[in-house]
Amino acid sequence: MTNNRDKQTSEARFHKLFDDTQAMSIQGYRVDGSVVYWNAASERIYGYSTSEALGRSLYDLIIPHEMRDEVKRAVAWMFDNEEGIPPARLNLKHKDGTTVPVYSSHTVVSLPNDEPIMFCMDADMRSLEMAEAEVQRLSYYDSLTDLPNRRLMLERITSVTRNTTVESSFAALLIVDIDNFHSINESLGYEIGDQVLLNCAECLQRFSSSQDALARLGKDEFAVFLPCTAPSLDIAATEAEQLGEQIIRALKTPMLLDGRSHQVDACIGITLFRCPEATPADELLRQADIALKMAKRSNTIDISFFDQQMESSVKKHLEISQALNHAVENNELALALQPQVNAQGETVSFEALLRWQHPELGAVSPNDFIPIAEATESIISIGDWVLEKSCQMLAHWNEEKAFEHLGISVNVSSLQFRRGDFVERVKNILNSSGATPSKLRFELTESLLAEDIDDVVEQMESLRKLGVSFSLDDFGTGYASLAYLTRLPLNELKVDRAFVNDLGRHSKGALLAETIISLGRSMNLTVIAEGVETEQQFKRLQNMGCQHFQGYLFGKPSTNVKDYLPGKSL
Repeated sequence: MTNNRDKQTSEARFHKLFDDTQAMSIQGYRVDGSVVYWNAASERIYGYSTSEALGRSLYDLIIPHEMRDEVKRAVAWMFDNEEGIPPARLNLKHKDGTTVPVYSSHTVVSLPNDEPIMFCMDADMRSLEMAEAEVQRLSYYDSLTDLPNRRLMLERITSVTRNTTVESSFAALLIVDIDNFHSINESLGYEIGDQVLLNCAECLQRFSSSQDALARLGKDEFAVFLPCTAPSLDIAATEAEQLGEQIIRALKTPMLLDGRSHQVDACIGITLFRCPEATPADELLRQADIALKMAKRSNTIDISFFDQQMESSVKKHLEISQALNHAVENNELALALQPQVNAQGETVSFEALLRWQHPELGAVSPNDFIPIAEATESIISIGDWVLEKSCQMLAHWNEEKAFEHLGISVNVSSLQFRRGDFVERVKNILNSSGATPSKLRFELTESLLAEDIDDVVEQMESLRKLGVSFSLDDFGTGYASLAYLTRLPLNELKVDRAFVNDLGRHSKGALLAETIISLGRSMNLTVIAEGVETEQQFKRLQNMGCQHFQGYLFGKPSTNVKDYLPGKSL
C-alpha cells in the first residue's frame, strides 16, 4: 500500500513538473503518433491547446509535410528499439502555419504492463535566433554612428571590385582622419567628442554614393569608397581629389555643440586601383592608410595619394618574412603572459602572447608578423614552439601546490588547426612536457569556422578526448552562428574588446556584450571579456553575468608571472 502511495506521489510530482515548466515543450505520443500528453509550454510554442492536441496525430499537428516520411521512420525505429535518437535542431510547424525552430530531444518510456510512450522535449529557439540576428547586425555596424564598420566596408569593396561589369575602370578609396580628435575628448569630454563624430558622420553621408560606401573604421577615422566609374586613372585621381577637398571644406563648417561653436580639420589618404581588382580589400585599406600617414606628417598638404615611394613597407614585409624563418632557432621569441581573473579578481589562468625581439628589426609587433607568418606557413613551427613553451610552464607550475591551479590559453592559427597532423602534434607535446591537458585551452578565431565545419568538429573532439578545452575568441565579430555553437565542443566564449570599450548605458556595444554573455551562459559556456581597463567596465560586465576577465586593469602582458601572484615565485 505504501509503495503504491509513494508511486502515485512520485508520478504526481513529475506531472506537476512537466505541466508547470515554461522553458520546455514536452509531448507524449503512442506508437501510432497520437498525442497522449501536451504540457502548457507546448500550447505556447505550437499554438494548440491541450484539448485540441490530445488524440490528434503528431504528423498533422507539428510536422511539416516534407518531413513526415523521415519522422515516421525515426519514430518507428525508436519504438522498435525502445530508445531515443540524438537530439537535433528542427524546424517544426505552428498552428498558424509558421515555422517554429526548436532543439528537440526524444526518449521512449516503456514500463511493465503499460504501452510504450515516446516523449519529445523541445526547446524554443526563436528568441535565440532573434538574438543571433541582432549579434550579426551589430557586428557589421559601428555602435556610435550606426555606419558600416571596417568589416562591412571590406566586404563591400571586395564584392564591387570583383563583380563590376565595366572592364578597365578605376576606383578610389579614401580614409578621412579628424585632426587632433583626442584633444577634443580630453578638453571637452567624451560626450562632446561623440557628438563631433556623429556630426562628422552625418556630414560624410552627403558624399557617399550608397549606404554602404561609407564606414567608420574606428576612433576618428572614416572610409569613403568611390566606386568603379572612372574610365582612366587620371580621371579617378581628379574625382577623388575633388571629393576629398569637398569633404575637408564641409567638415570645417562650424558646428554648434553644447551652446558652443566647434570646427574640425581633417586629413585624407587616397589609393587608386583598377577594376576588376585582384588586390585584397585589406591591402587597399592599408595603402590608403599609408597615404593618410604621409598627409598627417606634412605641414603643407591635407590630401595624399598612395604611390610607389611609399612601398618601403613592402620591403619591410619581405624582411620580416625572411627573418621569421630563423626566429625559433635563433631564440628570438618569447611568451608574455596576461592574467585572466575571476569575479573576485583572482588570477585563474593566463593567455600566452607571442613576442619577437629581432637583433636588427627590434621589437616587431604581432600585428605585423603574425599575418606574415600565416601567409608563409612559418606559423607552423612558431605555433609548435608556443605550445611547447606553454606546456613546459604548465608542467613547472604543477610541481608547486600554490601554482597548480593555473591554466594557459594558447591562440591557434587556422593554418595550424587544418593540418592533418595537428592532433598528433599536440598529443606528442603534451606527453613530452608532462603538462596536464585540462590546464591547456586553445583559443580559436571565428574565421576557422568559415570552411569545413565537420572537419573542425572532428579535430576538436579528438583534442577534447586528450583533455584540452576550447575558447571561441572575439565572438560576434566574424562568422560564428548559433548553428555552429550547438555543434562545437566549446568551453568558453570570449567577448571582443571592441564591445567592452563601448559599455556606455544603452549603447549598442553594451547590448551586444550582454547578448553574448546571455547566449554563452544559456549554453553552459564560461564567458570571458577581454580589454577590461577600468573598474566601471569590470563592474558593468559582472552585473551582466560575465564570469572571467582579462585586460590592463588586472595586468599587462609580462614574462614575469610572479607580478600577478604577490609573494610567490615561479
